[in-house]
Amino acid sequence: MDEAYLEIYSQTDLCLAPIETIITLFTIKYCNSKISIKLIQTKQKLNECAYAIDISNFEYKIIDENEIPCDVNSCELPSIVLNKTTYIAGLCATLRQIIKTTTVDCPKHYCRSLLGFKESCLLACSESSVWTKFCEIDIVNTLKSFSSDTLDQIELPHSLARFECHMSQPVRIHNLYKHVVSKKISMQDVISGGKGQLPKHIYAEGSSVTLADIIIFVCVHILLVTYSSDMLFEILPLTTKWYERMIENHIVLECLNCLLVQKNKINNNINYILPKITNESLYKSDPKRYKPRSRIFTRQKDIEYSLQIIHSAEINTELDVEPFGAEIYFDWTKIPFDISPEGGSLPLSRLKRKSEQLENLCKPVMKLAKAGDVIVDFCSGSGHLGILLAYLLPNCTIILLENKEQSLNRAKERVELMKLTNVRFYQCNLDYFKGDFNIGISLHACGVATDLVIQQCIRRNAIFVSCPCCYGSLHNCHHLTYPLSNTFKKEIDSKEYMILSHAADQTHDKQNVKTEQGYECMAIIDTDRKLQAEQFNYKVYLSKLIPETCTPKNHILVGIPKEPATYEELGH
Repeated sequence: MDEAYLEIYSQTDLCLAPIETIITLFTIKYCNSKISIKLIQTKQKLNECAYAIDISNFEYKIIDENEIPCDVNSCELPSIVLNKTTYIAGLCATLRQIIKTTTVDCPKHYCRSLLGFKESCLLACSESSVWTKFCEIDIVNTLKSFSSDTLDQIELPHSLARFECHMSQPVRIHNLYKHVVSKKISMQDVISGGKGQLPKHIYAEGSSVTLADIIIFVCVHILLVTYSSDMLFEILPLTTKWYERMIENHIVLECLNCLLVQKNKINNNINYILPKITNESLYKSDPKRYKPRSRIFTRQKDIEYSLQIIHSAEINTELDVEPFGAEIYFDWTKIPFDISPEGGSLPLSRLKRKSEQLENLCKPVMKLAKAGDVIVDFCSGSGHLGILLAYLLPNCTIILLENKEQSLNRAKERVELMKLTNVRFYQCNLDYFKGDFNIGISLHACGVATDLVIQQCIRRNAIFVSCPCCYGSLHNCHHLTYPLSNTFKKEIDSKEYMILSHAADQTHDKQNVKTEQGYECMAIIDTDRKLQAEQFNYKVYLSKLIPETCTPKNHILVGIPKEPATYEELGH
């Protein structure tokens, strides 16, 4: 049976726990899930709120620290252990798995609908989806730092204002399609506002309850009960209507019995203020979406201006002549078919280039790895790189870390087929992994993901081997801001830097006039990455893959820590 590991702060029936545990237990109760619950008592974090929940109606086991599996300690809680080699971490991924576990023997179970359209509700990671970030991080963080002090004037949480605005916006495009199909009306009727006009939000993602509603409901319930004022119905009309609609659901109402929220004493003189926010949907504010009025275009004069800043600063952006480890001999004829990219079901058109990419990343790892090392293949996809290394380095442990379940399942099939015993699987966002490791690798981790991988390696004083991708997708997020290095921060601002990152994606064929400039911009962005790692006492090699034609995004960064200097010692 799957095991859910949750954090608590006390062991009584009316126990205190972090908001993530409260949401997870509420979801387990909503689904009537039989998942095995393991509660881990920890110390409450400083300045972080705890909430009471009645666990007397749950079947659970409180475990000691020495009973916690090592790999569970390598993840942020909540997490789920599927078997001895597979681990799921992060709030959204954990809740999705609880639903799937509940419905595995009963596909028509009522909770299956929580996964939403094409079962994709909250499937995207928080780095790429503003909606996932709102549900998994933003509104949850509101409850982590929530203050219920009674004052004469209270500004409501920013996340409440954002949700109120979101509920006034059009529903998602896929819900528009469903509505048109189900009502047998024309798209033109909807667009023109005729008879078939799309209804407004009923629930957080449209016309039915999804997992997003469950997460938001628990948070909003605590906020509304704590504030306990009729004035909120005037300030948050859409949110309160949605809340009333949610508690009309008899299952939600039954689950509320386990939540114990302390009401504030009502002060009729309290003045509640709704903070000002941008009038936009939590779908539409996705930074990856096309927004004609705000998107950074790669206008040539802007690129030239940003390039001139770098040239004037005399920052050395030259690449090494050949990649680190290029001298290592690599023989594909000795690699079993099922370990090769061809065994991974790649199309013939990609086989040669993929093989060349994998060879380039394997060589530095083979040169640097020692017996007993733990190697993490971040953003591993279906495991082409990690599985190859697991075969080549049988005395090392390989972790395939990927947030897409289907990709990881394909990797598991290949690992089982080859009977590899040194591979473990983590289904989570890379920032939820907190285990120790010796080498971190990533092949074409998209945009920000490359920098999150390098950041993880620096924190653990681990070697990194990374081939970046999607430079134009770089954007400031809750984890990091650009530029990265102190050298670049002194010379160029974020907007000018992003112009260069967009231009770095203009690496077309050699005949294209933009290609040479695109590679120059790639070298600038990767030099910033190199300089940041050097600030943390790393020796960094930056070069091109061999042959350069194996991919347009053909840079490789190899970072090797010198004498250990911890992330914290260096001021982070």
